[in-house]
Amino acid sequence: MYLNDLGVPLYDRFLRMGVIDDLEECIRITGQAVGMTPDYHPKQAMYSSNLGVYLNNRYLRIGTMADLEAAIRLARQAVDATPRYSPDWAGRLHNLENYLRRRYSRRRTIADLEESIQIARKTVDATPEDHPNRAIYLDGLGYALSDRYAKKGVIADQEEAMRLARQAVNATPIDSTLWAPRLGILGTRLMVKYLRTRETADVEESIRISRQAVEATPEDHPQRASLLMTLVKALAKRRSRTGATADTIKEITAHLQSVLRQRNAEVITRIQAARAVLPACASTLHWEQAYEVANVAISLVPKLTPRSLENSDKQHVLRQVAGVASDAAALALQAGKGALVALDFLEQGRGILATSLEEMRTDTLSLRYRYPDLAERFAQLRNELELSDTRDTSFLDQSSWQTQGSRRYDAGNELDKVIVEIRKQSGFEDFLTAPSEKEMQAAAASGPIVVINVSKYRCDSVLIEKHQIRVLALPLLNIKEIKNRAQRLIQGSLTTLEWLWNVAASPILDALGFVQPPTADNWPHVWWITTGPLSTFPLHAAGLHSSGFAETVLDRVISSYSLSIKTIIRSRSRHIPLQGPARAILVAMQNTPEHSRLPFAAREVAVLHDICKLTGLDPIKPPRRKQDVIQHLPNCKIFHFAGHGYTDATNPSHSHMLLEDWKTDPLTVATLLEMNLNESSPFLAYLSAYGTGQIKNDRLVDESIHLISACQLAGFRHVIGTLWEVNDELCVDMARITYESMRNGNMTDISVRRGLHNATRELRDRWLLRMSSKVRRGSRSVTMVDVSFVKDTKECRRANYVAPKNDGLPRDAVLCDDDGYDDDDDDDGDDEGIESLHWVPYVHFGV
Repeated sequence: MYLNDLGVPLYDRFLRMGVIDDLEECIRITGQAVGMTPDYHPKQAMYSSNLGVYLNNRYLRIGTMADLEAAIRLARQAVDATPRYSPDWAGRLHNLENYLRRRYSRRRTIADLEESIQIARKTVDATPEDHPNRAIYLDGLGYALSDRYAKKGVIADQEEAMRLARQAVNATPIDSTLWAPRLGILGTRLMVKYLRTRETADVEESIRISRQAVEATPEDHPQRASLLMTLVKALAKRRSRTGATADTIKEITAHLQSVLRQRNAEVITRIQAARAVLPACASTLHWEQAYEVANVAISLVPKLTPRSLENSDKQHVLRQVAGVASDAAALALQAGKGALVALDFLEQGRGILATSLEEMRTDTLSLRYRYPDLAERFAQLRNELELSDTRDTSFLDQSSWQTQGSRRYDAGNELDKVIVEIRKQSGFEDFLTAPSEKEMQAAAASGPIVVINVSKYRCDSVLIEKHQIRVLALPLLNIKEIKNRAQRLIQGSLTTLEWLWNVAASPILDALGFVQPPTADNWPHVWWITTGPLSTFPLHAAGLHSSGFAETVLDRVISSYSLSIKTIIRSRSRHIPLQGPARAILVAMQNTPEHSRLPFAAREVAVLHDICKLTGLDPIKPPRRKQDVIQHLPNCKIFHFAGHGYTDATNPSHSHMLLEDWKTDPLTVATLLEMNLNESSPFLAYLSAYGTGQIKNDRLVDESIHLISACQLAGFRHVIGTLWEVNDELCVDMARITYESMRNGNMTDISVRRGLHNATRELRDRWLLRMSSKVRRGSRSVTMVDVSFVKDTKECRRANYVAPKNDGLPRDAVLCDDDGYDDDDDDDGDDEGIESLHWVPYVHFGV
């Protein structure tokens, strides 16, 4: 009882001051109270209900899905243990309704929302109109109806939610701490109504009520920030309707700056304020001010994903900051801060999930040699966090209650302190920090690193060479054009390859001095790091392929890709076993349940089986099920998968390779991220499948969460994959040429990237020959001299183009036309994106 009673004021102080440590202590001691109380005890339901409230608030603050699931279970237990005649029954029902609605917001499962509405109505109906808690239950029902209106657009839901918001405000005394938040809810509902009706009176009332809410809230209250954001949105809508005035712009900017400065506000709210104020700074050419705001925003991004947060939760949280780093880097350049500042912003604000995994798996050999005690503490805490990532989230053990969430939080905080202590030691000042100028230039010793940053403010490339780092502006590159081509799915069309060459690749290669095809044995190498929507484009294939062999990336340099500069540096510093296993794990999925047959997958693996034998590798074909495959990965040098791949647009962590048991136990990105193969450091993962490097979620492009990156983060030194669908038959030649080149190059790092490069060029050359063969115009045969004559598929149809023989089915779940061309007669503009450029999508990630 005393533990529970101490938890209550700690929770109240958290609500007032926003200090997360208060909430953590509250969860810890209330968890102890739950664990000490027998199931049959009359206060068990109260303690469980309170713990559920606290866990729900930690979910709202940090984003740990396990907390929300635990809160739902606790709430159901509390409701079941509470008689309907109890005065506490309605309140515990309300808690359950609230958590179900939160889960709907996260997972978009409509059943959660419908149950939430059903429970909310039951709660309101069970509460007398003069009951002090009735307004709380009205709020809950209103929120749920608003969510359903947003989902289904039923006007009755929106109108009822509005009425409920007014009733809740009217039922709340002005001196109540809940009055201002309820005014904020009403202000938001009025804005929703305005978006539907466009009635000026609605937006004006929203502004008036939102002002009241802000004025009634102390300046140091954590909730003031969200109330200010509601007011800002209403002011912005009125501005767009009636035209901007200097006073309105000034007020909006002042409110956003206030939110940004409020240290106890939610981190995401502060970042949203920064993003909203940046366009205003840019429009008035206040570049220095924009840089300062962007600097604050970037410093906040890592706080969204504390070390205690699991990978799946980090992925969800990071959706909310897509593009922040690119905008910050662009504004830093606009303010004249230089290349190093821009790179630092990009390294801090992108690839955060990958960075957290790489930090957890960093090599501590030198630290262990000089400071063994610190190395041991670091390793213990790191292992605790990594091991608990794979735990069962149904962790409620009432016999010995101690939430693993709280322990993860403590371990994460302790690890942060250990890292700070390590950085105080001589020689370790840069331990797990962003790469320095010297480190970046050293990373470019094997070839330049080209970072292409795209933003609505400007587009640039930062060229990192072993002797200098410089910025090359790309004025012809435009983010609107990038998004337009991405939305039309024409990243791999011939016209897009030419456009990429003109706006980006050509000026970059010229600036680097790669202006002509090199000699046969002196190929330069470039690592490409792209940001934003450009991450879905094939820079390595850009060029004027119909104009000869000097105006293409393929004919000037060998290309590789990377998630970040940090990834390049850490991959190269990774321990390489002196005598690793010489096994090649070969998996061919010729027949996949519920998917098209891939007749050439088995042939591909058969060809590689023979090449591996000649290379001194032991080819192994394990059972084609998840557990059998992952069991072999730590003990292999090469993993080759030929089959179907699946890209999950909603949750990239669920993207997977389709094995025999893909429906019941898929080999997902999440599975690979949980693996740590750094000890054995396997050499190559070759994913000969559909879109293993594809990103379908625009809000996660900066994180590059896909099967290629998952293999690389798991510990593979090199990964070869694809950006979109690939041709089944051509996959055989692509793999054969690549592996033969690797064998001839003695399986070195250079041999992998050179091997894929050779294969891509050879298949490109075959395509050029096929395109330059014959075109029939009526009954007359025409020999093509210029390939650009047929670069547009509509032009091909007009020329009565005769397609080549079918090269095999694409390795995805959708069957395409035999010739790979769009044969519809509509003018939808999509024809140029479906050309048979099957040599384009293959990419190399690695050192």
